[in-house]
Amino acid sequence: MKNKAIIITGANGNVGSYFALKFLKLGEKLILLIHKNQHRLQYLIKEYPDQIALVKADISNYTTLGKNLNSTIKTSNWIPKALVHTVSIRNSDFQPLVKSDINLCKKIIDVNLNGTFNILKIVIPYFKKEKYGKIILFGSNVTRIGLPRGSAYAASKAALANISRSLAYEEAASNIIINTISPGPIRIDESHFSESYREFREKYYKEKIKEIPLKRCASFEDIFGVCKFLISEENSYITGEEFFITGGKL
Repeated sequence: MKNKAIIITGANGNVGSYFALKFLKLGEKLILLIHKNQHRLQYLIKEYPDQIALVKADISNYTTLGKNLNSTIKTSNWIPKALVHTVSIRNSDFQPLVKSDINLCKKIIDVNLNGTFNILKIVIPYFKKEKYGKIILFGSNVTRIGLPRGSAYAASKAALANISRSLAYEEAASNIIINTISPGPIRIDESHFSESYREFREKYYKEKIKEIPLKRCASFEDIFGVCKFLISEENSYITGEEFFITGGKL
């Protein structure tokens, strides 16, 4: 698979940038999709210039996303073999539904849900042409437990899990495998959040860790191991599944 590449969305995020580093060390070529910022990728771009193609686009804008991504694929002459979709925004106002900011809720749905439709509609035709493709969508354990003061986020993540189940049926004949990874709490870089939101998250972590048998949050490495297997050649049969990485919490 000399000219094959993995597409990673949300590549400048905590999970996306970590996955990029791990895949680059494995020798993979990567098409990294970002919105505006790329500070977490600067080192990787310098260290692995021949393995990275960078795409800037708003994932909720289908036209621009398609134009920029298709152009990069054509220019690089790399054929997509997998999509790791990590893009996600949250309910930063942490309010009950009746008090939530309706514009923020719409933005969450537009990015998390509509953005997923967009990237899938653009990438899947490449997979269908090759009769091969692996897709990972990133959900959350809130798809089965809900998220008080985060209903829009919880709804968008539940939708992704069902998109995965639906596409597993639709694209099985094209040898396209799609699964959802739904982690529990993950410790991430929170420096870009407001002080009030950081306080909310800290309280959330303390409460949730008490419920986790392993008594810790998921690490990036915990999640990467599952993702690496699901998009590998070893996985030719597992599709349409949602994998909860929650340290034993049901």
